[in-house]
Amino acid sequence: MFMNKLEGPALEAYRLAVNMAVERAVKELSLRREEIVVRMLRPEDVGLSTPEWTFNLASGDSWNNNMVNSTIADGRYVVIAGVMVGESSAQASTQLRVTSAGKKVRYWQPQNVNYTQDNMMWFTDPIITGQNETLTIDIYATSADADHQLQLLGATVERKGLLVQ
Repeated sequence: MFMNKLEGPALEAYRLAVNMAVERAVKELSLRREEIVVRMLRPEDVGLSTPEWTFNLASGDSWNNNMVNSTIADGRYVVIAGVMVGESSAQASTQLRVTSAGKKVRYWQPQNVNYTQDNMMWFTDPIITGQNETLTIDIYATSADADHQLQLLGATVERKGLLVQ
């Protein structure tokens, strides 16, 4: 299920996922809560090589595998709670297949995002991928799109001071 805005069940699910990621970070990194920061998810956090949320969907009517294929950095926890699709890309991607820590954990269907006012959808079932765990996202596309704009919405939890913004 998804919501057009980060409110109601989607907001509660997002808060719960962030709190769970913070708890994992405190426990696994042996830190106090005040030594942890929660910040906006960046493309580099999920292994993309550029600071832009763009993907090359090479083929249509098929899965474009490994659009994200990385191991989350040591000391970092990633929460993915939604997507925002660029207006020119709204029709291309219809499904996301998410694998975390070697297990298929979600199938999300962002094709309905083009019917929302701001091209965003927030999931009521966000995922958390922890430090040194693999994250793979495959995108099913109805058409090829060399500059597909699909931003993952969420948060990154890590030790304070690792990233200066």
